Amino acid sequence: MKKLGKLFSLKMPPMYDRWIHAAVIILIFFGSIMVVSTSVGMSAQSPNIVRNTIIKQVLFLIISYFAMVKVARVFQVWLRNKNFLQVLDVIGVLVAALLVFVVLFSTPVNGAKSWIQLPGGLGTIQPSEFAKAFLIVYMGVNIYHIGPQRKTLMQIIFRPTFFFIVFALLIIAQPDFGTIVVLTMIFLICNIVPSHFKLSGIQTLCKIALGCIVVGLAFSMTHFGITVLEKLLGADNYQLARFINADNPFTQIFGTGYNLTYSLYAIANGGITGLGLGQSAQKYGYLPEAETDFILPVTIEELGLFGLLVIVIGYGIILYRLFYFAKRAADDGTRMILVGTAVYLSIHFILNVGGVSAFLPLTGVPLLFISSGGSSLLSIMVLMGVCQSIISLIRRQRKRVLR
Repeated sequence: MKKLGKLFSLKMPPMYDRWIHAAVIILIFFGSIMVVSTSVGMSAQSPNIVRNTIIKQVLFLIISYFAMVKVARVFQVWLRNKNFLQVLDVIGVLVAALLVFVVLFSTPVNGAKSWIQLPGGLGTIQPSEFAKAFLIVYMGVNIYHIGPQRKTLMQIIFRPTFFFIVFALLIIAQPDFGTIVVLTMIFLICNIVPSHFKLSGIQTLCKIALGCIVVGLAFSMTHFGITVLEKLLGADNYQLARFINADNPFTQIFGTGYNLTYSLYAIANGGITGLGLGQSAQKYGYLPEAETDFILPVTIEELGLFGLLVIVIGYGIILYRLFYFAKRAADDGTRMILVGTAVYLSIHFILNVGGVSAFLPLTGVPLLFISSGGSSLLSIMVLMGVCQSIISLIRRQRKRVLR
């Protein structure tokens, strides 16, 4: 009975970070309220949508929170196991297999084959979200076990690079522009973290690649850049339309700029105070994907600046604490996981907020903790569990040093 009690215990590990834990709980409950609120807008087409949304959201929360706690309690033990990297190899192959299945057999949605439909109306699985979380953990564990040893450069970077290339090629085949940007940024920034990469030239190459991405994106947002993209991609390319709409969505209000136009309407309607919880007008058939990609405009329309501040403050607390403990990590592997998780959160936030407000092209990435979606919620909650386990380890190590 004691073993069974430990299995289902929801106690976090000793010396975990309560600030991160509180911020995560506030964000997921706030997000759930907004997901249920947006589902009301689809009740005319589907009378049971609100009830089904509540059931699914509660199920997602229970599974994700349970996964976070369990991972937080056992990851330290896994990390010290010399065979853990081989276990992760198997998990990586399974993630790649899911991505292959998506490319070959899934039904396209909005031009992309990114989801596996679950039976019984339980929703969908998006394997690319698991790929992001896996890559962060795999790169950190790889450096933790073999980085400090006298290994060749190829031995250190080969396995993570192999998985990155496989995942990237399969995601490009879907195609999913937003996910490939997030995955690439995670890979490049994580490779800047290890101190022993400075002399190898890896850090320099990754910094150059990051600079090229930022400069290329900025150039693509200019009128001249859009003209160049039009010649390269063709006038009818749907990726090009995202850059054109970010420049001026009102030129295609009833075409490719429809979603972004009504997103801006929702943000403008909300103003500072908002219209009130549940009072959004745009969610009633005007704004597609209101519960996923465009949940932020609905949040601002209903709750105004307060709704935005809850999300920004919650993210700010988590990011600050992750970087705080990353600076205090005793090894590059655990530091890489903390930084990688912070990058995962930051890039999603920047791309989602920038996309729905027309500062950046729309990418379709969810607002983590807030948007509807079991795959993204489970992935980020597992990463939060990994980070809490690492934070507990860092605190114990520093406590022993102080003694």
